Amino acid sequence: MDPVLFQIGPFTVRWYGLMMAATIISSLWAAARWGPRFGVPRAQVDRIVFWLVVLLFVGARAGYVLSHPAEFSDPREILRIWHGGLSSHGALVAGLLYVWAVARRTGISVWSLADTFAWPIPLGNLFVRFGNFMNGELYGDPTTLPWGIRFPLVPDGPRHPLQVYEMALAVVILLVAWRVAARRSFPGQVWWLIVVLTSLGRIALDALRREDHVLWGLFAYGQIAAAVLLVIGLVFLARGAIRSGSAPRTPLGADANR
Repeated sequence: MDPVLFQIGPFTVRWYGLMMAATIISSLWAAARWGPRFGVPRAQVDRIVFWLVVLLFVGARAGYVLSHPAEFSDPREILRIWHGGLSSHGALVAGLLYVWAVARRTGISVWSLADTFAWPIPLGNLFVRFGNFMNGELYGDPTTLPWGIRFPLVPDGPRHPLQVYEMALAVVILLVAWRVAARRSFPGQVWWLIVVLTSLGRIALDALRREDHVLWGLFAYGQIAAAVLLVIGLVFLARGAIRSGSAPRTPLGADANR
């Protein structure tokens, strides 16, 4: 594994950056596809995306800084985004707050907007985790399983390839969410389904990364955040299912199933 895809003179293309770009492009495509079916005009999607992307990065960085304060004794390090990392939970909070503000300004349902822009969560886990894999980071505990991988910076391998586990889970979540989106019963169903499934995966997979367990040596901060989101998501999904009752589900569009 090598974090650099190719280099021409001073110009370097890294896997992580390429995968981040793939996440943004594919997420915008998904939002443009599903937005009109959820009552969000395509023109509104186009107006939202720039600042949404900016705020997702700001939120992701802020989340990482808040959860790893020891790494930022020098405040200037906060702006050096190539040092440290990004937090998916920070991005999620920032994105939802921005969506809420846009909904208030435009009169569009906040949960329909959330459904429209929910796709970066699984797509980010699919693409960005590959970038993490090529960087040789975010690995799990030592394992004797046959698919364990020796990472260059870790002497006591092989390790659980948690990046690959998360990529596989992201594919499953995408398939499930895409199918549910085609027959959405209530606004917010797609968003909270993705949040719930992703949170379940985070809780389970972080159990295989004991080096990050900082609370009583049993839990990582990410697991606590995921548990909170899991409970909130289940409540919203239950309330939505009750309100939608037993009304028959109909496709949002003839091409939504293709």
